[in-house]
Amino acid sequence: MNKIQTNQFRMYLNTQGALDANSTLWSSIPVMLSAKNNFDELIQRIGDVNEKTVSNSKAVTADKAVTLNNLIAKAVTLSGILQAYAAVTENVKLAGKVALTKSDLTKIRETDVEARITPVIEEARKELANLADYGLTEDMIVETETSLDDFKALIGQPRTVRNQAFAAMTLLEELFDTANDLVKNQLDKLMIRFKYTNTEFYSEYERARTIVD
Repeated sequence: MNKIQTNQFRMYLNTQGALDANSTLWSSIPVMLSAKNNFDELIQRIGDVNEKTVSNSKAVTADKAVTLNNLIAKAVTLSGILQAYAAVTENVKLAGKVALTKSDLTKIRETDVEARITPVIEEARKELANLADYGLTEDMIVETETSLDDFKALIGQPRTVRNQAFAAMTLLEELFDTANDLVKNQLDKLMIRFKYTNTEFYSEYERARTIVD
């Protein structure tokens, strides 16, 4: 919520409280009961939507960085083992396929990370039977695959979170418009009767309806 919306929402809550405190005076009036129920629902919806307007893209970005660092450590470890094996067996072709460094992975685009790491995972699985003496295990390969999947799932999420927050802000504006219309054109009009039959209740309602900047 912006400052104006926050002040309006505080007014809604004050108005809701004034009506709740005097429910015995108006709850037998069907039209007013319906308007009050709609008002309560709008207040609840505004609160729920407001939580979604806060973009957590920074938190997602931080999570993604941690996931990438974990992935890099695992992928470079596999690469190192494979490069050592390629050197011992003089397999130049394999060495070329699996050459990978931390610097390589931190400089490239996020969308290219999978293409660089996947060949290393594939070669590690192909050569697994030959690499027991090098300390390579199936679990190491699976952990690298899992970290890669986790990273892929996070790519693009900061933008998605920001888009969702923007959509929520648009909906929030619509909810405030609806709530303002309901208060001005229904509750305010229905409350006029109490201006003459119960001045104390009406005065309390008027104070609650005042927006304080």
